[in-house]
Amino acid sequence: MAYLQYLFLRGFGLFVNLLPEGFSLWVGRQLGRMAFYLVRDRRHVALQNLRTAFSQEKSEREIHLIAQRTFMNLGMTAIEFFRIPRMDVENIKKKVTVEGLENAEEVLNNKKKGILLLLSHFGNWELMGVIPKIMNHPISVIAKPVKNSRIDRWVTNIREGAGVKVIPAEKGGKKVIEALRDNRLVGILIDQRAKRSEGIWVDFFGKKAPTTPAVAVLAARIGVPVIPVFMIRSGNRQHRLIVKEPLKLAKTGEIKKDVESNTQLMNQTLESMIRQYPDQWFWVHRRWERKIRVRHRTSREVRKRGLL
Repeated sequence: MAYLQYLFLRGFGLFVNLLPEGFSLWVGRQLGRMAFYLVRDRRHVALQNLRTAFSQEKSEREIHLIAQRTFMNLGMTAIEFFRIPRMDVENIKKKVTVEGLENAEEVLNNKKKGILLLLSHFGNWELMGVIPKIMNHPISVIAKPVKNSRIDRWVTNIREGAGVKVIPAEKGGKKVIEALRDNRLVGILIDQRAKRSEGIWVDFFGKKAPTTPAVAVLAARIGVPVIPVFMIRSGNRQHRLIVKEPLKLAKTGEIKKDVESNTQLMNQTLESMIRQYPDQWFWVHRRWERKIRVRHRTSREVRKRGLL
């Protein structure tokens, strides 16, 4: 079965690359729309997450529309990932506009111990792999391995072919420290639920969420700056790489307190971007709870309430 999954994805990847870009992205949007209706568990996770974040600000209809657009964005993201091997520097620069690089130029030009990039599953986060070709700085990124080993090797090859050094998440701490001391940029995704034994509980949309303290701990331990970076979809084919100013991290000398304060600051930074572009974040992940109890509404009930 694992081998068949690998063959299917490789075949689909080849098929996608034979299509004109605009049509392939249309296919991605339609696949995402279908997934919204067919993959009930993930749809309900997304809806519950959105209610947790926006129940006091948005109507139920707005929440459903955001969830549907989230799935469509994920469909396009998958298609674009398959097409990354065909993207050269010139093509990348046509697709990706960089904003705010001046915010980090001084730090980038004078770095002595590397820089931590605060990343998240936002827009098409896989296009973060082209950062080395845009910013002319080597970058390493921590990534969880795919369970299917063949697919994992294929995905890693695509990422590293774009110029990114992939560090496996499991026991990657030593390699991250080595990369930082080797003056590299290291990207860490912080927006997924951390294990209870490893995370700290800080606010995210007004509710406590187990969050990895890894970025805050590394910043304090090695003394490196942290720069938030977001890849925003701007239309169907265009993207904006937004580089924020380095975070003003707390440095009181009380490590435990500083780590908690700085992790909270990182969550606030992510939340601020999600509020601006709510349909571009990865709502299908159980960010707050490991299991969410929901009542599955029938499609008739949903239509009756005017949600779809």
